[in-house]
Amino acid sequence: MAPPLFWITVWLVCAHCAVAQADQAYRATHLAPTQLQYETALRYEEGSSVAPDPAKAMQWYLRAAIRGHAAAQNNLGALYFVQGNHKKAIYWYRLSAKKGNANAQFNLGLLYELGRGLPKDRDKAQYWYKLAAAQGHWDAQYNLACLNDDDLPPLPSTP
Repeated sequence: MAPPLFWITVWLVCAHCAVAQADQAYRATHLAPTQLQYETALRYEEGSSVAPDPAKAMQWYLRAAIRGHAAAQNNLGALYFVQGNHKKAIYWYRLSAKKGNANAQFNLGLLYELGRGLPKDRDKAQYWYKLAAAQGHWDAQYNLACLNDDDLPPLPSTP
């Protein structure tokens, strides 16, 4: 049997390692590249390996969005839209859409088509849908077809 001093030493080393790992994880996340910030936001939004926390998700999306992460900008826009802050939502959607993010392009097209937060504008809706559809965005392809064919029912999706 090992002497008690041995087990105390083992315990201290393990405790130190856990603290060091936690500190390293904290630093990596706070000083992280943009993609890691985006992935952290996704985890908080979806509750993947952490408790769902929309406020923390928004904070992490904002950090990545400010650094120019297009998907984070789109997701941040979606969170603002859900909160009813259409002005901020549209701002982030536009930044993301101009970078070529198909989801943001679809979202802008939908907002223009429905007149939610923006004045209804069929031409602008069509413009954004075409950009997203060209990238294979199925909902954009469908909504674009609906704009050009009155016999198709509208797709029941909102940003």
